Amino acid sequence: MLHGTQVEPFVRERDGALEVEFLPRRERTVELLDRLCRLVGRLEGRPRGRVEEALRRQERRVRDVRRLQGLAKTLLDRCDFRPPQGADRAEAVRDALFRARGRRWPPVSGDAERPYEDAAAALETTPAEVHRLLYADAPTARLLARAAPLDGAGLLDAYNLELARGVLLRAVRVTLRVEGGWRDLFRAVKLARLMYTVQAEGEGFRLELTGPAAAFVVRRDRYGARFARLVPALARAPGWRLEAEVERPGGNRPFRLDAHTLPGAAAPAEPGFDSSWERALADDFAERIPADRGWTLLREATPVTGGPDRFLPDFTLRHADGREALVEVVGFWTPEYLEEKLRKVEAARLRNLVLVVYRGLAAGALRHLDSAAVVWFADRPRAAPVLEAAERVAVPPPKRGRKKR
Repeated sequence: MLHGTQVEPFVRERDGALEVEFLPRRERTVELLDRLCRLVGRLEGRPRGRVEEALRRQERRVRDVRRLQGLAKTLLDRCDFRPPQGADRAEAVRDALFRARGRRWPPVSGDAERPYEDAAAALETTPAEVHRLLYADAPTARLLARAAPLDGAGLLDAYNLELARGVLLRAVRVTLRVEGGWRDLFRAVKLARLMYTVQAEGEGFRLELTGPAAAFVVRRDRYGARFARLVPALARAPGWRLEAEVERPGGNRPFRLDAHTLPGAAAPAEPGFDSSWERALADDFAERIPADRGWTLLREATPVTGGPDRFLPDFTLRHADGREALVEVVGFWTPEYLEEKLRKVEAARLRNLVLVVYRGLAAGALRHLDSAAVVWFADRPRAAPVLEAAERVAVPPPKRGRKKR
């Protein structure tokens, strides 16, 4: 993440609200960033200090050194640096050298290498190895194992995303409105262990998140680092909007951002499959269920709330007349996973849920799910029995509150 000094110069206040001065996408800018990426790529195997110095030398090529500092940190944060071989011995080498130097104090002209020789003899190594390992555990000594897989355009997008994250690290509270990408977003919130509430709103959902600058957050830096993980997942979601209350000198200020105002926000991708069984069911539906039956199979389209949990079924079967059935594939997982899955299903109290269960799974607890249709499969799930069960339990979609305008 960028430091505050690399973000603050590009935050403006206009009409009482905060705005970020993102770096615009211009041909010359992208060409310069391409050169930075290639420069770092040529330095693979060199110490981090050498790479940082090479980037600092580019300051003469730019008008705004503060931009370059932020871009350099964004680029370096995405590189893979690893300690040199033997770095774990650096502390022992320093101890041996300082003891040897103490025994020869005060120094005599011409014997600067004698402490290194004495330390090498004590460690059963060579003076050259003592020189090499003396500060091998320093951050600047870490070797560039792999340069960031970015080109100029990719670095530009990553930098603008980091600017947005930098502002949100001072947020007291954040409101997110999203219209898709539920699984990735809820997963990011859960993995980051953020404090939040969620409510249905129109055709989407509204998440209220506690920001890192909230009064009752004790360790802001730690919570802020976790909070920052949410932003990339949000940027990949379709139709998202963000409203935040950001802590500023003289009082909090609103900050708004969406998929259109954040440069380089990733185009939403189709949700992937979590297992081969889910893919098999989708493929079988496409091959064997004719379109004139009026059913459409949608991937991860209908999140539901069950008690304090958020539950996102694998598929939604939607008929042309508006009826919907939810489909969840329960494959070969641990008993603990199955218990948690069934608990969420029961808490959601869904009358239109079809559970597609692998027959080899010990799932005796399924008898408690009286409101759900259960379809068993032996090798791979088939679309025809799933559709039969869906037709029995499908209901019109629940009405949600209208969006406020």
